[in-house]
Amino acid sequence: MAITNRINFHNTKGDVLGGLTAAVVALPMALAFGIASGAGASAGLWGAILVGFLCSSVWRHP
Repeated sequence: MAITNRINFHNTKGDVLGGLTAAVVALPMALAFGIASGAGASAGLWGAILVGFLCSSVWRHP
């Protein structure tokens, strides 16, 4: 597998802290977008989860 050559476990702490920081910022914003759209807070939360999943699974680094 080509991806195993690019995994670097020395950056794990920074990756986890970066992911948690992004989640803390994105959660209130997703809830606010859901409420502002009239669909409800849960719709905003599900939208953020799905978009995050799709972006992380589709994006390929060269």
